Amino acid sequence: MHSVRTDTAPAGPATSRGVSHVSRLVTPVHLAVALAVMLALIGPAQPPRALATEQPPAASYRLDAAVDVAAGTVDTTEVVRLRNVGGTPLPSIVFRVGPNGGGSCTLRRAAVEGQDVTAQLDGSVLELPLARPLAPAAATELTLTFTIAPPSTPGRLAATRRGMALGNWFPILAVHRGDWDRRQYVDTGDAFFSQVADFDLTLTTSTAAEVVATGQRADADGRKVHYVASNVRDLAVAIAPDYTMRTATAGDTTIIVAASSRDRSAAYLGRATEFIRWLGDKLGPYPYPTLVVADVDLPASYGGMEYPALVMMAGRIPLPSQIEGSFLDELLLHEIAHQWFYALVGNDEIDDPWLDEAFATYAIYAYYRDARPDLAPGAYREWIAGGASGDVAASVTDFPSDGPYINVVYRRGAQFLDGLQNQLGDTAFWALVRDHVATNRDRVATPRAFLDRAQASSTTPLNPLISQYFSYRAFQSPETRLWKLDAPAGPWSGSAHLAVSADFPVARVQVWLDQRRLADGPANDLTLDLTDVEPGEYVLLVQLSGQDEAIYERSRRIEVIR
Repeated sequence: MHSVRTDTAPAGPATSRGVSHVSRLVTPVHLAVALAVMLALIGPAQPPRALATEQPPAASYRLDAAVDVAAGTVDTTEVVRLRNVGGTPLPSIVFRVGPNGGGSCTLRRAAVEGQDVTAQLDGSVLELPLARPLAPAAATELTLTFTIAPPSTPGRLAATRRGMALGNWFPILAVHRGDWDRRQYVDTGDAFFSQVADFDLTLTTSTAAEVVATGQRADADGRKVHYVASNVRDLAVAIAPDYTMRTATAGDTTIIVAASSRDRSAAYLGRATEFIRWLGDKLGPYPYPTLVVADVDLPASYGGMEYPALVMMAGRIPLPSQIEGSFLDELLLHEIAHQWFYALVGNDEIDDPWLDEAFATYAIYAYYRDARPDLAPGAYREWIAGGASGDVAASVTDFPSDGPYINVVYRRGAQFLDGLQNQLGDTAFWALVRDHVATNRDRVATPRAFLDRAQASSTTPLNPLISQYFSYRAFQSPETRLWKLDAPAGPWSGSAHLAVSADFPVARVQVWLDQRRLADGPANDLTLDLTDVEPGEYVLLVQLSGQDEAIYERSRRIEVIR
């Protein structure tokens, strides 16, 4: 999310989200130079990441967008191919319309399998009826034609004299987990929540411009560019009349900077290279072929905005004479950390925002403590110290504005992680976080499952620490309440037997494979039917509800085969 400065500490955090490659839309005068730049920046195409068992995302998007730079509008035809992986018929399809949270979106046509339908647009929730329910494992094609008019004021979705920022700019499928997510957009934090998908973008600008966008450039012809991206949660675009472009490699990652000046591009490139290396060592390899850092017209107080492999930075923030240890440096690290926490490891950013924001904030202090201990106290004061009392488990809808939200979710969330690292020790803490990332990559993590995993990493009860920061009822007792899950290690095929036992009365057991609920009831001895489950890797989530309504979760990665 974005960041604001607060009154409780010298400065408040900033956040962002992204994946991207660069293409230059050239004029004839600059054609030779532009082609040379593109070839240098893009490099050879890299294959998308693959799971141990191939399992394509349930959705793919094809976006054909025409950008009128002078008018500040975008006309788009969006074609979505959706496969029903939830195990139950779907009578309708629901999208969340980010542009209606800022700016405007005018829907001109909605169609299912080429047939026009009457869509229902309620604020930021768009629902398309189906002539007949979409059966499990069946697929359908949806078409939306719409125009957006981004605000003329700086922001993550904006069209200003400096350029255009297209963040959360098109209708995106709501998450379906038992039912569609129909929550409305709110301006506090980042009220966005999506599953990974494949994207194919063709974008044409009315005049020559520089463009960065999620994915890898597949082609460019004059003012038209084409990008593809696999296994990403969203797609963002930044457009400016002129960028200073630089590129470097960090291991297998190509880092591309599109900045507002030569000095800024050099500073971003050097620091991004260092951050990718350090974060990769701590969390596991950077998950995408490229990382783009792009200046956009964000307010200086806003900070930045993250999208899978594309980081938007506020070009209005002054470049200090020494970037290392500056607010701009810390902000860049925070946004790049979101490539693991939000992009690779998803979470419900409305109900559980601490699962990405607290981790991305704590990464700043952890980095300086490792690499520049002399700068660590300043980073702690800037991003973690102070704050306010409050429940770190709160939803974005519990806060009236960004200031109180940041004080609790960012600052107190990072304070919890600092306390957790102190209690576990460095080795066990980073092993815990790496396991969290590896288990939930390309999926959606849940907070109680992370805390359960943390307790499993500790030789002493963590409830006294957890209950200082969180209201989760399962962690309020002084001693850890014990429960056991017996399940085959896998791979699973046909069926699987699970048994749950606990030292407390259990009222309900739910078993999920990603979005698919396989069991829901009072029984704790279960045989799961997997005959209709596609082969592939899943996150198994077992959720217990106690008779006191406390909820307990445990998760692990499993593989289903035929």
